[in-house]
Amino acid sequence: MSIVTYLQAAIGIPLFYFLVLPKILAVLPKKAQFLAKSIIVLIATLIMSVAGCFISIVCALVNKRYIINFVVSRFFALLAAGPCGVSYKVVGEENLKNYPAIVVCNHQSSMDMMVLGRVFPKHCVVMAKKELLYFPFLGFFMKLSNAIFIDRKNHKKAIESTTQAVADMKKHNSGIWIFPEGTRSRLDKADLLPFKKGAFHLAIQAQLPILPIVSEGYSHIYDSSKRSFPGGELEIRVLDPIPTTGLTADDVNDLMEKTRNLMLKHIKEMDQDRTGSSAATTTTTSSAVKADVAKPIEAPVAGKTTATAIQDEAAVKKRRTLKD
Repeated sequence: MSIVTYLQAAIGIPLFYFLVLPKILAVLPKKAQFLAKSIIVLIATLIMSVAGCFISIVCALVNKRYIINFVVSRFFALLAAGPCGVSYKVVGEENLKNYPAIVVCNHQSSMDMMVLGRVFPKHCVVMAKKELLYFPFLGFFMKLSNAIFIDRKNHKKAIESTTQAVADMKKHNSGIWIFPEGTRSRLDKADLLPFKKGAFHLAIQAQLPILPIVSEGYSHIYDSSKRSFPGGELEIRVLDPIPTTGLTADDVNDLMEKTRNLMLKHIKEMDQDRTGSSAATTTTTSSAVKADVAKPIEAPVAGKTTATAIQDEAAVKKRRTLKD
């Protein structure tokens, strides 16, 4: 293959992927669209995992390991969100500069990768279940990026992992991204599962602030139960950090409840904003239709109908004939 061919491929493939492919996917039947976009997300995850390994090595060589997850997550958002028709509205993005911190975010489904891809901060690592360590490429990448793996089945090892995490955070001046619900909620309403205490114990031990991030419910964008993946705008709010300076282990429950209540408040606000806008649009459309239906048919104000004009003309001709 010539250099020209390589250049054509280098230009043509991205153009097709980011400009043409989204238009093709947008007109597919619902189930075909869901399948095609899900495959794209899977492929993007695999590419991210492989590329992440190389990015991790390069960043480690230039002493920039703290940006590994930031770079790789943005790369994933670029690969997955664009073709799938997902756009973002991020409120409070400036709060991502408040690092290091313990980042807590609501956990809805596997598509939370889209959320991480857009707002994962610098100087932050992931805390994940130990099973992910054995995923091809993904586990290797996560290991290189200093991810903290928790063995949920072994309480003693879980405690040892969190203790080591506190030491690593202080050493590398980094934070941790945690889903405090512990599992995917898959809720069909604006709500949160009960929080687990781990993130809040960590925050108090390390004396780091809690940085809450909330994503709106995205069933309008992706709903696996209905095999629906139309895409759309996803709102994410990065809230103000909650300080933990001076708090002790006795304050864990209060800190957890305060954080959960704040996050739930914003989740419900976003849900009301979306459902309220949809209801207003439906009401306006319905009112307009009713007004058109109820509107009376007006008779012509000026002039006559065609039939009347013909009848008048015939009468005039008849009178002329009789007169003659």
